[in-house]
Amino acid sequence: MNASLDSETECFGADDRGASSGRGGSTHGDFGSLAVVYESGRPKHVLVPVEQYERLEAEARNARMLAKFRDPATKWSPIEDLGLKLAGNRIAVARKAKSLTQKQLAAKLKLPQSMISRIERNPDRSTLKTLKKIAAALGVDIKALV
Repeated sequence: MNASLDSETECFGADDRGASSGRGGSTHGDFGSLAVVYESGRPKHVLVPVEQYERLEAEARNARMLAKFRDPATKWSPIEDLGLKLAGNRIAVARKAKSLTQKQLAAKLKLPQSMISRIERNPDRSTLKTLKKIAAALGVDIKALV
């Protein structure tokens, strides 16, 4: 099967005998028929079924994650720090949901705006008292923030 879709595209697929056909192309396992787009006489694109594309994309994503995991330059953070970062993000989301600026929230709490900014951007182990005040000012349960 070698059907030309246009002057720059050819299809490759297994014929009845399982051999591939087409200009220098071949099939591979479960790829089925492939459409190859040529530019200046060289293969430029290969059209694959969506299911195959999604599998290839997932494999590439997994390979990137594994490479990052194995990279000695990757910086790891303790799980406790993740909870703090999430708390900072949740505070910002709750503040914005109430249509408050950092300055307005700080005024309600009688705190400097810079402290609200620091807690949202790079929260440290803020005191429970401060988190309770923030939760009360935003009208949310403290459990929703931590």
